[in-house]
Amino acid sequence: MRSWMIAAMVFFLGLGLGLNGPMLASRFLGPYLPAFLKDTRHPLEGSVTHKQRQQDRLLITMTTQDGTILATFQQQVPEIDLLIEERDLVTLDVPQYQPFIHDSPVIRVTKHQKMTPDHASPANPSIHSEPVPQTGSTFTPETALP
Repeated sequence: MRSWMIAAMVFFLGLGLGLNGPMLASRFLGPYLPAFLKDTRHPLEGSVTHKQRQQDRLLITMTTQDGTILATFQQQVPEIDLLIEERDLVTLDVPQYQPFIHDSPVIRVTKHQKMTPDHASPANPSIHSEPVPQTGSTFTPETALP
């Protein structure tokens, strides 16, 4: 009777490890696995067109070259809300393009830079946009003919 109990425990332990092994292996052994065994990720870059903060989640609408995405964040909501603003360029790490994404890792945020008149002026102050009168002799047609 005792041998059946040990065999059943070994069977269920093997079943549990067999079902959870791939998930645990990808999480803990991922950095050590060769490239062909890793999950392929697709960094998706797009511009934020709308952002809405609710009590426990943040909704962000992004326009990418693949299409429009609604990204929902329920973890680190205050941090992501401070980081991302409308018209920013955001790169998300997703397995493939999906129109609805939940809690995807944010790889990079590039802030939208507004063009102000200070930034539009040339960096070299010696270059003027208006013509400067030159000093010295000028050519007049009356003095050229004898």
